[in-house]
Amino acid sequence: MKKEAADKKVTVLMGYNKNVCKYVKNTRDFAAENPGSHVTFVSNNTYENTPESLGECFERNAEGMLKNMAIHELALLVSFYDVAVDNIESATVDKEFSSMQTLAGPSGKEFTDFDKIKFTIKTKTGKEVSVQADRCGGDTSYGMVSDADGKELFRHSMPDEEDEANVETLEKRYPGAMPYFFSQDPDYATVKERVGKQCATGEEATGVATIDIACETLKVAEYLVPVLQEQLK
Repeated sequence: MKKEAADKKVTVLMGYNKNVCKYVKNTRDFAAENPGSHVTFVSNNTYENTPESLGECFERNAEGMLKNMAIHELALLVSFYDVAVDNIESATVDKEFSSMQTLAGPSGKEFTDFDKIKFTIKTKTGKEVSVQADRCGGDTSYGMVSDADGKELFRHSMPDEEDEANVETLEKRYPGAMPYFFSQDPDYATVKERVGKQCATGEEATGVATIDIACETLKVAEYLVPVLQEQLK
């Protein structure tokens, strides 16, 4: 698809909604105003911390956490931090936080995946950024900025106080849907509005990931899985 789009000179835009989240923008803006600071993007899900719940999660999302839950954070790294397979100098897992398990899914087949992971990527061009993802961490994602000693300087969460009322409304309207759909609803709308505007007027869909970013993001995920798994053995 990427080659065909390039050959036909067609722009393909992707639905990585966190690229346009206000918590991401605010985190990046704060870090830019504080040289030497460090950014960590945190993603959480609401699975129960049991073999049954995580086993079902591992089987249903058999592509693995980095190609599923954490793919949005990797897209941020590719979009805004120069992360690409050819530009990764190192990827270091936080062994104290991270966990990898082999669990049986509903079919009885076993799957190995991270139930939580935290790692830091350093690029050959001098950038450094961290990602943290936890299948059982709750329903809040956030960006955090810390100083050189690891002291937290800034945090902006999704949903924030402004979004909470909308979450409550959506929970009543769509009972049983995954919680992250509610908290990320404004961002899905922003992606659609920007893409629609580009189609209608030609104005660039600022911040929206292209198919080139998506392909590189998948390459980064495939590169990281064995690297991080080896560090956790």
